[in-house]
Amino acid sequence: MSILPDDELTQIRTDLETTLPDAGTIYSLPRTSDSQGGWSEAWATAGPCACRLDFIGGGEGVANAALVPYTRAIVTMPQATTITAANRFVHSTGTYTVQAVNLGSWLGVKRATVEKV
Repeated sequence: MSILPDDELTQIRTDLETTLPDAGTIYSLPRTSDSQGGWSEAWATAGPCACRLDFIGGGEGVANAALVPYTRAIVTMPQATTITAANRFVHSTGTYTVQAVNLGSWLGVKRATVEKV
């Protein structure tokens, strides 16, 4: 239950959505049967969304005995946006895998932690 009345919360969400400065696209990975008992996968557009991308850091990790750089960011998007850790997010700065979605986000927006591919 929200402390705010529903109409006020709806207005806040609408106001916030109009102030998000960027646009992004969410991609999903559907499986298509290959008629031989298997399937094929290809990233497909799940939908566009208004957003704000804030870089929170990066660094280097080790993968296959090599240093691999990574960049992390937080994507702020409208609360009604459907996004999970199974999605990818594409922004003008690149393609990102969704690491986590903050289910406890403030009621006005939804936030997801992403890592550049």
